[in-house]
Amino acid sequence: MLRTDQKAAIRQGFDMGFSDTRIARSVPDVNHMQVYNYRHKLQIPTNAIVNRRYDIWTELIYKGVSIGQIARMYDVTEKSIKVLLWKNRDISLVEAKAKVMKLREENQLLELGDGIPCLGDLGLPFSPIAPEDKAA
Repeated sequence: MLRTDQKAAIRQGFDMGFSDTRIARSVPDVNHMQVYNYRHKLQIPTNAIVNRRYDIWTELIYKGVSIGQIARMYDVTEKSIKVLLWKNRDISLVEAKAKVMKLREENQLLELGDGIPCLGDLGLPFSPIAPEDKAA
């Protein structure tokens, strides 16, 4: 019998699109069959979990999370992510990477603004040039 905290953790795993096996490894004192049976009791089909997984992978990639980090989180290979997103979401990771880089550039430009930024605001470790530091 699953405890309330175990059920909550399993539900969170379903929401993240984790596989039954991945959830069972993450939740203490729970095995794969308990997760499988609980998913069926809730009437959550496998394809709903898989679609959620692909949606989350897509969002994470467009937020700039590396494929390696996603692969470790979901306990899959990087190649699996690339192939599955290409086949199921028609996402080219080369195109996704280009979009992420463009978003980062745009965000940096927005952060800089039109004026002259302060070094501290930019998080740069340089100290300002003092008048006595000027070359003769």
